[in-house]
Amino acid sequence: MTPHGPIYCETGHPWLFMAEPVNTLTNIFIIIAAILALREVRRARIGMPLDLAVLLFLLFATGIGSFAWHGLRVPLALAFDALPGLLFLFAMAGLWFRALFGSLAGLLGAVGTIALAAASIFLWRRYGPNMQGMPPAFGFLPAFFAIAALGFVLAAVTRARFGAGVAALGFVAVLCGVAAATARSVDLLTCRTIPFGTHFLWHMLLSLAAYLGIVMLTRMKNSTPIQ
Repeated sequence: MTPHGPIYCETGHPWLFMAEPVNTLTNIFIIIAAILALREVRRARIGMPLDLAVLLFLLFATGIGSFAWHGLRVPLALAFDALPGLLFLFAMAGLWFRALFGSLAGLLGAVGTIALAAASIFLWRRYGPNMQGMPPAFGFLPAFFAIAALGFVLAAVTRARFGAGVAALGFVAVLCGVAAATARSVDLLTCRTIPFGTHFLWHMLLSLAAYLGIVMLTRMKNSTPIQ
């Protein structure tokens, strides 16, 4: 079976076979994002802080894991695809909280983001509309958009504390994340128009979001908060 499956796509479409090659190749954007983010950290002349090193490692690991999953399509590779990406997201949230409110807030922010994602999915499945017949990724939309709402709040606080220039990085990162989540969710519904789907946009837009997030944290380290 193709990654899109026969329910949503015309399996006989002559370009459908391109889905996984395209998804595999676009993982290079994740690696490029990690390399460019590493360059920004070095240019900032702040050494290699442990928190940024962890984010960079997780971003590299996400690219490698996603390449393995789309290239091999074996269950173990899926774990190496999903786990680093989730860890990056929650670590990014925690570090953003920490940069704004201190170390304790950073820890609570990371845990709270996990709780927010889990709670939104639970409530959607229990009280939301019947999504039977829709792509499975739609079940994660509440978590995507709840985290996005939190991101916009953090970006607004960043503007007040560090100025519009730094905050713009956060705002654009969150917008890219929303666009990436949308592309990921509608992937299986679009393949009659785009035969290889929109999953590749998930890779590209999420890479940009991750890059901007790391650049934002780097500049926050090099900035004095506005009193």
